[in-house]
Amino acid sequence: MNLKEFYANPAIRHRLAQYCGGSSDKPETFTAAYLVGVSEKMVKERISEEYFYSTDSKSFYWLLDKEVDLFRSVWDTENVLGVLDVEYFNLVHAGEAYWNAKRTYEAIEPVYQILLRTFQDFGISPLCIMTGQGYHFSFKVPNSSPDMKKLSELGKMEDSVKGKYGSTHGRRHRKVDLEYGLAFDGMGRLIEYIGHLMYKALEKEYKGMPVVFTDTAIGGKFKEAISIDLSMYADPVFMRDIRCPFSLYQKHKIFKYKFGEQTARSIPTLITLPRYAANMPELLKIRYDFAAAVKYAETETSYTTIPVAEAGVERLINSYKRSQLYKFHKHFDSVEHDPYAKWNYTYDRFDTSSIPPCVAHCINEPNPHILRPTNLQTLTRVLMKQGWHPKHIAGLVRSKLERNYQWGPQWFKYDAATRANFYIRIFAGLLSAGVDREEDLNCFSHAEKGYCWRPNCGNDLTRFRIK
Repeated sequence: MNLKEFYANPAIRHRLAQYCGGSSDKPETFTAAYLVGVSEKMVKERISEEYFYSTDSKSFYWLLDKEVDLFRSVWDTENVLGVLDVEYFNLVHAGEAYWNAKRTYEAIEPVYQILLRTFQDFGISPLCIMTGQGYHFSFKVPNSSPDMKKLSELGKMEDSVKGKYGSTHGRRHRKVDLEYGLAFDGMGRLIEYIGHLMYKALEKEYKGMPVVFTDTAIGGKFKEAISIDLSMYADPVFMRDIRCPFSLYQKHKIFKYKFGEQTARSIPTLITLPRYAANMPELLKIRYDFAAAVKYAETETSYTTIPVAEAGVERLINSYKRSQLYKFHKHFDSVEHDPYAKWNYTYDRFDTSSIPPCVAHCINEPNPHILRPTNLQTLTRVLMKQGWHPKHIAGLVRSKLERNYQWGPQWFKYDAATRANFYIRIFAGLLSAGVDREEDLNCFSHAEKGYCWRPNCGNDLTRFRIK
């Protein structure tokens, strides 16, 4: 069975369509606002200048015919999606998860179980999807639900993203309702809270591979870790999509520059699979076998409809509102960035000589360093120790993203203020809630991570620990 035959199978098309919110017989009824295909063919056939191509759901069959990795938009016309991504990464051997899949997923397994239990404690049973390097967890809240208003009350948006939601361009074939945009941001805060709860559970019962938030670098000999990736909510909803279950998985073949030519040639095309009755070792076998994947898709237990989680989300909201993280979020939202007209007198006047050179580097040379989570985490830690309000740390970052540092057109599609707020809020929230104990805030660890720009500079990062 080749790629085209696999995608032509009715059971596979049915499961892909389920995840997109509709029927394979009528793709135009999908609730996903758009679909994304990822394939080398997009460039080779001059369909797109990139490997990514976004199109409406009517092109469902056409995308499958191109043998793409299929993604659906997180933006949904009838629901707000909750999405959390957990994956293994290795800064030395990027293809490690493909060459040693059994070891990788055995390392992830206790984190997977604790995270699944954290969701289930609130009555949420997310759809769990095995990808090439980890899992996606997803659930939804209908727009018609009373919880939709509660989610929107949790959220906050900058005027810059409100303007983008109110216009149509690129992937925005329709406007994004502002209440929906607020609910999407509110959902992101709940997912952040789930991450905090999971991390506290890990501290009590987990002694495995290091677990970090949002791909921050790890030191040590192997430089490998498990990332709790919250970045689904770091951008406007119209810029985010998620891989479909029973999609082809060719990431290691498409992005050869990252995983290497040998990985691309030697590791076959994989298949993303929902994890229900099948256990992890079984899925690791099925994902290499197209015929077995079709058989799995035909079973009743392999449904891929994103589950509704209204009651569970209500319980989650109530718990979140009693948390230290919620108090911090209120503190974060209580302040606004300095307006653009004042940057010459505020953010631009920041004296970077007051902080270590390894921290100042991302301010002095923003592109690309200020986009790296490890730099943003260290910047947040150091400036909070100096008494900065975290919202103004985000404003400082925004001021670099919105200045002429050869960013190109990316901030016309994404949103600089949203991106800055998200990462600084995440890292400051970890500090404020006592989850980040800054054990790696020292010069030795920072050098191990590869972020020391001036060895023996005379600074000591430990003096910037808050506690």
